[in-house]
Amino acid sequence: MIQKPCLDAERNFRISLMGKTIQVYGFPSHVTVDEVKKFLESHSGEGTVFAMKIRETKNRGRRKYAIVQFQTARDAELIISLTNKRLRYGTSYLKARPLDNDIVPKPRTFLHSMDHITLHFGCQISKEKFSVLWTGTNVSVNFGFGMRKLQFFLSHGQMGYKLELSYENVWQMELHCPRGRSVKYLLIQVSSIYFI
Repeated sequence: MIQKPCLDAERNFRISLMGKTIQVYGFPSHVTVDEVKKFLESHSGEGTVFAMKIRETKNRGRRKYAIVQFQTARDAELIISLTNKRLRYGTSYLKARPLDNDIVPKPRTFLHSMDHITLHFGCQISKEKFSVLWTGTNVSVNFGFGMRKLQFFLSHGQMGYKLELSYENVWQMELHCPRGRSVKYLLIQVSSIYFI
């Protein structure tokens, strides 16, 4: 009875030390990224592959290998475990090993995203009044704690633009809810220049 928690603790410790990226060897030379992704996710679950590259071996033989970054280390360990139990792709047995470096180091995930918002550029001229210099409609915004910035995606004419506001450049943010209206306004005041 005591052994099972110890084994689970040892397994969790091993997973936490292992990264999310592995090399899987043994795919035929004609294989595509989509085929490998579909195959691996049939074992690890849909959406578990974060990034992938297919590479030829140094001797340019009949086999290719995939460098695969999973969403979690547990997904990566599952594939290594399956290859140790003789996982096959077609007629080939696959081999896998952990890699030290991820394809996308410290991937950023947006914690929040909003679409179809209206963005007004202008100046606050009093506590209750805002002078609008330009208005953009159908704007998308991404923001999250790991990003340390706000990203706005907007278009003007035939061109698309990305506006980034670093958290360090935001002087103040206020949410305004006018009485009798269902619309809310987030006023973002910046202290320095931003990048488009």
